[in-house]
Amino acid sequence: MEGKLKDGFVADLKSRCSFTQIASKYLELTKKGRTYWARCPFHYEKTPSFSIDEFEGFYHCFGCGESGDIITFIKKMEGLSFMEAVEFLAKSVGMEVQYDSEADMATIAKQNQQKKQVLKALYDAKEFYKAQIYEKTAIKAQQYLKDRKINKSSLENFEIGYSPNFQLILNKLKALGYDNDTLLQAGIISESKGKLFDAVAERLVFPIYNTYGEVIGFSGRILDNELDVAKYKNTRQTIVFDKSKAIFGLKQVMDAKRAQHFNTLILAEGQIDIIMLHQFGFQNAVATQGTALTEQHARILKKVCDNVLVCYDGDTAGHKATFRALDILQGVGLQVKIINLPAGQDPDEFLKTNGSEAFQKLIENAEEVMDYKLRTLAEQSKMTSNESRSQFLKKAIDLLKTLPTLAEADVYVNSIAKYANVANNVVRESLNSAMSTLKKVKEPKRELSQIAQNFSDAYQKADKIILASIIHKKPYILDNVNLSFVNTNYQRLYALLLSKKDKGQEFRISDLYDIFNLEEDKDIAELVNYKFSASEELDKQEYLNSLDVNRMRGLEIEIKDLETLYKNAVDLSKKTELLTKIGNLSKELTNLKTSFVK
Repeated sequence: MEGKLKDGFVADLKSRCSFTQIASKYLELTKKGRTYWARCPFHYEKTPSFSIDEFEGFYHCFGCGESGDIITFIKKMEGLSFMEAVEFLAKSVGMEVQYDSEADMATIAKQNQQKKQVLKALYDAKEFYKAQIYEKTAIKAQQYLKDRKINKSSLENFEIGYSPNFQLILNKLKALGYDNDTLLQAGIISESKGKLFDAVAERLVFPIYNTYGEVIGFSGRILDNELDVAKYKNTRQTIVFDKSKAIFGLKQVMDAKRAQHFNTLILAEGQIDIIMLHQFGFQNAVATQGTALTEQHARILKKVCDNVLVCYDGDTAGHKATFRALDILQGVGLQVKIINLPAGQDPDEFLKTNGSEAFQKLIENAEEVMDYKLRTLAEQSKMTSNESRSQFLKKAIDLLKTLPTLAEADVYVNSIAKYANVANNVVRESLNSAMSTLKKVKEPKRELSQIAQNFSDAYQKADKIILASIIHKKPYILDNVNLSFVNTNYQRLYALLLSKKDKGQEFRISDLYDIFNLEEDKDIAELVNYKFSASEELDKQEYLNSLDVNRMRGLEIEIKDLETLYKNAVDLSKKTELLTKIGNLSKELTNLKTSFVK
């Protein structure tokens, strides 16, 4: 939804939201001092490094570097736009979203009404398709369901429907009062050469739901495999349907979870696979909709459960998709294992051939991510020559380098050695060498005195230290200090700080998210995520040194301005006065610079 928000509304909204109360719906929080800690929802970790400062109104992960305010948090956790996140939070605290003008309010109201109409039309379309599956015109669809062994319970649970032809739904929905624009906006109908027709005509129809249990689109499957068209056709992108977020089986899983309280999802590839998994008793199965797994999909899954079992087809394409999915799933903090199907089989085929008990054994023997990656890599490498073994070892060591510690990596030495048919010590030496190389990468030295000879760098570093110390409210901050900044964003930030101070208002780090886009304004993001040392005394000295460096640049600017005035001055007494000022300032600047290069 677009529209300019009323000035001050976002600040008011955030002041009414308890960050920790809202975050506790997604995370298990532990309080230490005034900070709350949790395992980061944006990357996989075993120990908590994700912190929330309730007073300052922002979060920061010391593991992956993610940070933001409560709106950013909801955007990422719910997969929403900025405005959607604002509306989400406003609803949670019982506030009406306030827009800048009546025109904006009218626009938003119109958009909301359009969205309601689209969702209503999609619901009615779903009901129409459902009814058609029982008609005589659906003989081909009924036979398909029978051939695929989809029983009546599954038919009703997934609300499977049928579109008999290209025109019937258009006529039925228009008879209910819907206009062509609404049906086009919903993606129910399509247009070609001026003609309107059912977008999933003559197909078996599967409705797709969002996390709120609303129908947002459809997936249609052809019943004649001989036709030279795509097997599945999904609703195009609309105001409610986005393939990068759509998940098939989500509604059924949410319904089942309320009764069964499971904390693990099975992620498969196709609609029939999901339906058959549910039919055989595995009611925690879902699939992405018509596209490869995305980060948005993964974040939605993370909202439902903490664990995912990937069960893609046991062919080459399935292994490739699995490899890609693992990093995405782990990247949002999910704990992942892999269900290994026999080569060439999918869940549907396996279940019909072997039954639910055999599939349960596959679940119990699900493979850890690193074991799966190394085994797959070994199978692809063949190991038919010294060169192929060498290439495998290099790739395997590169995989282990992604693990946080040498101890965790060392667990896989025996497996790698066995795959490559080499001695354990060969792998261990390579691993030790690779990990030690990583450890040699040190953080840049922080002392300003070591970079003082390059004053341009020193100025930038000093500005960063000063502003980071101020916004993080360090106890050694000095009041009434004249500061100057060249960086435009730093100037805006400093002006905000002064404005808050003049008005007697408390500055909070979350205020920055109302003014800056921290995904683009990296200089401001660096201040929010600034890493202070373990020693407050060292930080204090750096801050004091930085004040001197900031003063140096201020003096240089002031001297240049005075020199310009001197050149343009006509009066001799004025020239003398300016020259004296230039001399005094130059002397102060020389003394400051000398102190930094000793």
